[in-house]
Formats: sequence, structure tokens, C-alpha cells
Amino acid sequence: MAASLVKVEIAQDSAWDAAVDLLAIGLFENEPLTGVLKEVDARLGGVIQDALSRNECKGEWLASWDTATLGMMRPRRLLVVGLGEKGEFDLRRLRLAAGFSAQKARDVRATALAWSVPPLTADASDMADVMTDGIIVGTWRFAKYSRDSDGYALQEAQLFDLPPGGQPGLSRGQVLAHAENYVRELGMRPSNKLYPQLMAEEALKTGREHGFEVEVFDEKKLAAMGMEAILGVGSGSEHPPRLVAMRYHGGGNRTLALVGKGITFDSGGISLKIPAGMEEMKFDMLGAGAVIGAMRAIAELKIPLNVVGIVALAQNIPSGTSIKPGDVVKAFNGKTIEVINTDAEGRVVLADAVSYAADLRVDWIVEASTLTGAALTVLGHEATALVAADDGLASLVLQASEASCERVWRLPIYPEYKRLYRSNTADIKNSPGRDAGTITGGMIIAEFAGETPYAHLDIAGTAWTPTSPLNGTKNGPTGVMVRTFAKLAEILSH
Repeated sequence: MAASLVKVEIAQDSAWDAAVDLLAIGLFENEPLTGVLKEVDARLGGVIQDALSRNECKGEWLASWDTATLGMMRPRRLLVVGLGEKGEFDLRRLRLAAGFSAQKARDVRATALAWSVPPLTADASDMADVMTDGIIVGTWRFAKYSRDSDGYALQEAQLFDLPPGGQPGLSRGQVLAHAENYVRELGMRPSNKLYPQLMAEEALKTGREHGFEVEVFDEKKLAAMGMEAILGVGSGSEHPPRLVAMRYHGGGNRTLALVGKGITFDSGGISLKIPAGMEEMKFDMLGAGAVIGAMRAIAELKIPLNVVGIVALAQNIPSGTSIKPGDVVKAFNGKTIEVINTDAEGRVVLADAVSYAADLRVDWIVEASTLTGAALTVLGHEATALVAADDGLASLVLQASEASCERVWRLPIYPEYKRLYRSNTADIKNSPGRDAGTITGGMIIAEFAGETPYAHLDIAGTAWTPTSPLNGTKNGPTGVMVRTFAKLAEILSH
């Protein structure tokens, strides 16, 4: 994870005098050359304007054009990044553009990058935060399980032309980016290198390093606590399940619970998935990863709020001891679940985790999980689905996600949906069918929150994505929800 070591600083001089390998400058669509870009063009003898006239250089969103500067200014190369329409440019796009520049820096083997920060009506600290985050996250690469390494690492980045007051954002952006990259590293580990016990050990290690308490419940403790749901899901694997409770004492008398699904491999169980693409099911632990990463960030940022992180860890594997369609399990709070489809296992393990959080008498429960393919069908890779009956909590989650540049879209809850998961043999069934699948998935988990305000975030489409400005490998984990969870804790601490 060498990319995490990149140092980001605010610079005060002129960007064209920076002793760097690559200078990045943004270009808005259908806008003339102005400011730093106009000055740089003059120093390079009008080469940018010439490229514009030839339609080689464009302001379209994330179009790019680069050139060697041939000693006409200190940066070795210039990168012009398309920023799209000026009216559509915001903090989210600023973050993505910064990540895109980090990808381009790799292409030209730049060890030092400079940015002339484009004009934006936003808080300078927020701008520094998202640019720092974008650059560090955009530079990250998984180290791989091989001896091959290209030896490349971006070492420093300088932000020029940033309005005064950006320094606090640098620190925050670094903390969040490192936490996101940690989640991405966990996500890239195959299930034989990250089964439930090993992931629980990662939580223990992270707690020791970043200052929060961690308690791990093994299969004997889970049985004693009456957690038949998580034990049922994990019953087919030689690696038994774990429930991990992390506690950060930030102060005050209110507590936020963050809950995550950690299926370290999901074969579908007896309701076996098709073979094509099953290797991606190592990513089914990214809800739990986001919670561990968020706990790390919240502790480092010293947010003045008590936060409990709870992750349910299991492997969903078919064997002679596996849970079967038609089986009934009882969750920690006493509610029974008829298992219709063993591939709808996430809501089953989360029944124990969420009911345990509610039993702790926390003030809010927010849960993230790669729960349904339906979320990907509805929202693609562009947004996380939110299911919440509590309007107040839903509003705060949306506020936090907007401030964090992570898109979240709230789906409706109607009384008719509840009939879909009624069971004739238990309190509820785990799989009511395709109709309103993302919504009923969240509603089923909500049954175990009791009266505690609860929000469900389905990150099936956003936890790992195809190639993007912040993700240089196909089907790579994103670290989504770390920023939103940390911001939500900040909001609730006031």
C-alpha cells in the first residue's frame, strides 16, 4: 500500500514553477482559457490553444490531454483535465478529477504531482479534503499475491491556488483516504486469506493501532447468546462465524451503532450461485469492511460521539451441515426466520447483529451491506440505496452522504411490502421474491432494530465497481461509506 504514503501539501507559489513531474490543470467545457491555464499556455507558446483548435484537448468531463513541457517551465509534463460544464462542477467532481489525475500520474511515472485547484464556490477545507482523498485513493494499488512489482509510487502532491483555510481538510482527507484504502485492501484479499477469524483479528489489530476497544464473539459465545441466525449461515464452512463489537468512547451520552455485513465468501449456500463471476463474492464482506474502516477514521479524527461498530462475519458455503431452504432459525432478539433461499443470507446474519445493537440501547443504528442485486439493477454503480422508516435519521444520512461526495438515494417504504415477507411457519421469511427486492431486504433487517431509529444502506452497486477515476482495476473495491459514516458521526456529535 505504498500509495497511502503520498504526502499532500498546500503550496503558495505559482503552479508553473513547481518542481514536479506532472502539473494538472482543469479545463471547463465551452470555456475560454483563463487564469493559470492561460498563463501556462503562453509559457508553452500557445500549445494548449492549438490543441483546442484541433479538438485534441477538450473540456468534456474527464477528457485528458498531456504534453511534455520541454524545459519551458519547471513541471516536466502538463496534464489538462476536462471538468465538464462549469455549472455541474462540485466537490464530488473535484474529488473524482483529483483521483483521475493520480491515475494519469502513474501512466507517466510521476513521483511528484501538482494541481492548480479549479475555482469552486465551496469551503476551502472541504476542497482540500476531497482533493487529498481523491489523490491518495486514486493512487492506491493492491500489492497482489506475487513477487511482481513495478516499483512505482506517487510520493508527493502539491495543491496550488487553493483559497485560504484549507489546512484542516488536508488532515481529514488523509485520515479518510487511508481508511478507505484499508477497506479496499481487505476487499481484495481472497477468502482463503480472509475468513471470519482472520477478519476478526484485523478488527482487533485495527482497534489496538487506532484507539478503540474490540470484543470478538466466537461460535461458542454466539450459541450461548442465542444467535442461531449467524450460526446457521456459517454452519456449512470449516471456518466458523464471528461477531465483532468495536467501541469508541468519544464522549457524551449518545451512541451511534454502525453495523456491517461480513460474508467473507458467498457461494449462495445450498441455493448455489451460478459459477460465472462467483470469484467476486469475496467482496461480500465490504459492509463490514466499511464499518471497521469508519471506526478507524472516527477514532483518528477524535469525533466527540460514542460509536459502536458491529460486524457479522461468516462464510456461506454448501456442505452436509449447511442451513437449508425451509429451515427456521431464531435471532438474538427471539424473532424467528424461515429460510426460503440460502443466498439471501445477509439479512439473516444481520438479524443477530442489528438486534444485538438494539439491545445495547444505542440511539441510532445505521447498517451497510452488499445485500441485493436489485440495488445494482435500480441504481447501477452510481448510488447506494437507502431504506429507512425514520425520516429524521434518513435525512441525516443523506446530509452526510452529500457532504461526503457519496451518492445515496432513498427508496420508499409502503405498508403493502410487509405482506411480502410474511411466513406461515415463522415470524418472517428471509426471501419474499423479486418484487421490491432492495426495499424488502432493508425492511426485513429493520424488524430486528426494535424501536431504535434504523437506516439500511445497500452498497451492492457501489462497494466494488468497474474502472473509475478512483479505481484503476476492474471490479475493484471502493471503500464506500467510510466517508459517509465518519461525517454522520460528526453531524450527530453536535
